[in-house]
Amino acid sequence: MRGRVHVVGAATSAGAHGPGQELAPAAFRRYGLLEGLAESGLEVIDHGDVVTARMRPDPDHPRLADASRVIEAARAVSRSVQQVLESDPDGRILVLGGDCTVQLGVIAGAKAAQGDSVALAYVDLDCDLTSPADGNGIADWMGVTHLLDAPDAYRPLSGIDGKPPLLTSDRLRLIGADRATPYEEQRLQELGLIRYTSQQVSANTEDIATEIGAWADGVDLLSVHVDVDVLDQTEFPIAEEQRDVPGLTLATLARLVSALMAHPAARVLTITEINPTRPPDPAAAFDSLNHLLIESLARSR
Repeated sequence: MRGRVHVVGAATSAGAHGPGQELAPAAFRRYGLLEGLAESGLEVIDHGDVVTARMRPDPDHPRLADASRVIEAARAVSRSVQQVLESDPDGRILVLGGDCTVQLGVIAGAKAAQGDSVALAYVDLDCDLTSPADGNGIADWMGVTHLLDAPDAYRPLSGIDGKPPLLTSDRLRLIGADRATPYEEQRLQELGLIRYTSQQVSANTEDIATEIGAWADGVDLLSVHVDVDVLDQTEFPIAEEQRDVPGLTLATLARLVSALMAHPAARVLTITEINPTRPPDPAAAFDSLNHLLIESLARSR
């Protein structure tokens, strides 16, 4: 039987520090992602962009900019994820972001469809544990804070499903998370979060994927989140946040994501933080990313 993949566009940069990420879902389609998925043997169902929102300045709310539109976007993603999971118990979902806050909607939708037995493998160079009380006011640096309803979270965002927290610490793994402010380091300790640095992932990709797979054996649904700023941007400049720091190679990220998505509980793959205006050769960059996504989903059928 052909595997099915439902593509959900989350074309939003409402939670970002600047515009650009809202262009990524259209770029994935323009550079052949859907055709490539189909050619790999998958049945592709494209649900279009369920939200469209471009970042806009919000000087009146310096602690958490444009929170109402961030919430609106997350809820739109949640509704779509819930509907797909309920209507197609055997299909998988590819969410094309968008900024990192779309993951709040993914988890809310997954829980609405599946119950509380949901876990998240969060691949990101950052811990995303800043907050309205200690941060730059940009929501997509606060995603994990609001997933966990951690101290200083903005309750309307962390409670988008009406039942915070969306996740507990034992249902989350941070992967590739090198960067943490002193505030975030304190939060990591207080919340008891487990994280793997990019150096650990690079040196032990298969072992870490196996360890995470064993952890995910205890849940009904595993969601895999990929923020492309985890890539070494001297090699692959496509992330919204441009950082001259080491990260994962594209080959390492591909091995990691393929291994995670091979887990029987892996039902949703989300990719975020892509700005199509960054790479010098967008066609080549998206061809590489498309290959990563296609291989990860085709192998996981």
